[in-house]
Parts: sequence; structure tokens; C-alpha cells
Amino acid sequence: MKNKFVILAVLLLYGIGLAGESNEPSQIKSLIEKLNQTAANLKNLSAEIEYTHAQPLFDTNTVRTGKLFYVKDANSSALRINFLTLKQDQSKQQSYKEDYIFDGMKLTKIDYQSKSAITEQLAKDKPIEPFELVQDYFPIIGLAKPDEMTEQFDITVNGNTLCLIPKENTKFSKTYKQVRVTVNAENYLPCVFSALTSDNEEIVIRLSQVNTEKAVKKTVFEVKIPADFTQTQKQE
Repeated sequence: MKNKFVILAVLLLYGIGLAGESNEPSQIKSLIEKLNQTAANLKNLSAEIEYTHAQPLFDTNTVRTGKLFYVKDANSSALRINFLTLKQDQSKQQSYKEDYIFDGMKLTKIDYQSKSAITEQLAKDKPIEPFELVQDYFPIIGLAKPDEMTEQFDITVNGNTLCLIPKENTKFSKTYKQVRVTVNAENYLPCVFSALTSDNEEIVIRLSQVNTEKAVKKTVFEVKIPADFTQTQKQE
């Protein structure tokens, strides 16, 4: 029964859309331009992150919490998602440590439960903006080249929420049916990313306690992999 209610909620939220949605070009352009300006000027970012993954087929709901860090200067940029807790369905929240570190050239994923680490080469010659790389792993969309979103998505807007429908045969068309990006009206940074996957799973990422003023130290991204961890290297 719980599974049916989850599926119904997903269909209501994504299938028929939300009242007040508009495809007025000027509204869409205005919000994307503000988002683009904020993203371009972003040098430091730290935030609390909550990642919820609902899988109706398996009747499970998993919530992870942790921290997100980002830094950019003239020479480099880096992004780290550091999960610290996990809660599944009705079980108690437990300690659960997992790292995703994007440095522009590679992704390093460290799973402290299985004592394993995977380094995946993502670029060869020129670094790629980490917020562009992270989109292949999490629906954190809108902080990398927001002005190019219209190439990848059909877009409508509801207040400060962008509704993104992947265009056919584009980068995201096989992964998502829809992604909603809610932009904070005070700082014009995305604060909620809500995605419906091609498998009808729902992913919601919430950022809170966002700080763009405090400098993020580069040592935050220099995570040492313990010697007893199994390490795997993947090439592009």
C-alpha cells in the first residue's frame, strides 16, 4: 500500500505539473540570467546537504546527510560532497561516511564502510568545472553553464522553481524524466533539486545553511585514503 501511495505522489507531482507554471520566455530568461550571474561569481560555497532517494519499486526511502564544499580561483576549482549519516525507511539514523571529490580532472569516491576508493579520470588535458562533472552523478543542475540549460531542456517556471524536461537525445534524456530546481530568492543559488528518474525513482537534494562568504580551505579537498582501503583506478 505504501508503495502505491509513493507512486501516486510522484505522478501527481511530476506527471500533471504544478499550478501556476509558465513558459513565458521573459520569466525563464530572467531567472536563468540571475542564476548564471551568481554561478559565475561563486568563489566559495559551504552548505549542509540532505540527499533523499525514494525507490517505489523496492518500497524503500533512503536519506543521507552531510556537507558540501566548493572553491574556485583563477587556477583551479574543486567540489566535495561529504556524507556523514544514513537513515533508511523507519530505521534509526546511523553514521555513514562517504566522499565524492571532484577536482576538475577526476572523481575520487571513498566508501568508508566497504573500505574502498575509486578514482575515475574524467578529463585529460583541460580541467572541467566540477559543477559540470557532478551532474553525471547527482541532479545538481544549474550551477554549471546555466545559460546553456535551454539547449538540454524544455523549461517552464513556477515562481523561483525551474521545471526542466530533458529534450530528446540530449545528455540527460536517458537519466531523468524531469528535474526541478528551486532557486533561493535572496542569493539566487539553487537550494532544492528534485528529480524524477527514467526508472520513476525520486531524488531530492536540499542545501541549507549556505555560506558563500567564508573562504573554504583547499585542505578540505585533500582527503587521504587509508592504506588498508582497496583502491581502483578508472580511465576516461
